[in-house]
Amino acid sequence: MDFIDFSKIYSYSKLGLFEKCPKSYHFTYLDEVYSKMKSELKRDPSNIWPFYIIGRSVHDAITLFFYLPEDEKTAENLKEQLKLTWKSEAMPQKIPPLGKWGGFKDLEEERQYYRQALEMLANFFKTLGLSLSRKHKKLKIKYLPTKDLARSIEDYKNLIRPISGNFDISGKFDLIISADDDLSVVDFKTSKSEDYNNFQLQFYKLLAELNFKLPVNKASFYYLSTGNIKEFDLAKSDSEKIKKEVLKKIDKIQACKDFKPKPSKLCQYCIFRTFCPAKKEVSQYIDLPKDQDFSEDLPF
Repeated sequence: MDFIDFSKIYSYSKLGLFEKCPKSYHFTYLDEVYSKMKSELKRDPSNIWPFYIIGRSVHDAITLFFYLPEDEKTAENLKEQLKLTWKSEAMPQKIPPLGKWGGFKDLEEERQYYRQALEMLANFFKTLGLSLSRKHKKLKIKYLPTKDLARSIEDYKNLIRPISGNFDISGKFDLIISADDDLSVVDFKTSKSEDYNNFQLQFYKLLAELNFKLPVNKASFYYLSTGNIKEFDLAKSDSEKIKKEVLKKIDKIQACKDFKPKPSKLCQYCIFRTFCPAKKEVSQYIDLPKDQDFSEDLPF
């Protein structure tokens, strides 16, 4: 296997982490001691949150659904996929209920989250799932994540592309659809908030075009909690300008000499919170009630 220098590869979430908190970025990617502790810290039940379990499980269930034979793509079989994906990364061999390994305080809370996951999948099936499998034959799936969920890192590796002589970009797509000679990127959101980051859309466009050599003229966010869909026209976005913006963000990180903490409510979800030098400022966020509708896109 060719050596991959992950230090020169940037994803949307990696760039976003620096913007959210330079110190957390340093802990995660640069610190010689703490960066090696990531896997161990993620296995600590105090660092496992239900919103992450539900987000990953729903995404994985949708992926497995698309791999089913055409005549098996039913609502009932979609529910069956959730039984396969309701797992804890910290304790993958744990048979549900996950309990503390899913960040759940008790069985009833886990049941509530599982019901929410089923509702999200029902919303997905009524919108994109049914239309792709039966209604619009002209729509074709250009890209799906691997169905070997335990090896999802391979998706990231396979999408690595250079944007300069020194740096590459990569990431993960939920789904890419092709229609005629252009592409549409689809991203599934499991949070109730319908906020979005325009840079995320631009980054997706650049990464998809570098990988598939076709124009990306549209991106869509599917908010599975509400069933709402937001579509964005990317046809006029200049890929070269996007590349320059990405490189500008990378240069800012490379030039940084003092990775200062940026305390916020994100601190309560940071696996390095107990090591942060800004403990006094961070402490006011640690004991806040946990947000039950936090974005599933946490970069750490």
